[in-house]
Amino acid sequence: MRTAFEAGAIVQEATGERYMYFLPPPGTARTYEWPPGARVLTRGGDNRTLSYVGVPALTGATWPLGWRPVPTEERLFVVGKLLEEAAGRVLVAGP
Repeated sequence: MRTAFEAGAIVQEATGERYMYFLPPPGTARTYEWPPGARVLTRGGDNRTLSYVGVPALTGATWPLGWRPVPTEERLFVVGKLLEEAAGRVLVAGP
């Protein structure tokens, strides 16, 4: 399965560590087996542990965050299975 460069919701930081945030459909991130180095950001079960990702506007100045690429109606979220496979190849292989 390929996305034809319509990868869905990916937010990239332009400063600092230049993190990338891949946004799968709500409630699905923990259903995959992520390799070491990948981190799932979700609300903790005790309501004391919260994580969030700043989401830039689709248009306009939102630096240092931006979409890579801009999500479309056809692809609002990343495909979790593809991301799991790609993360496994990249993070296990290393730089």
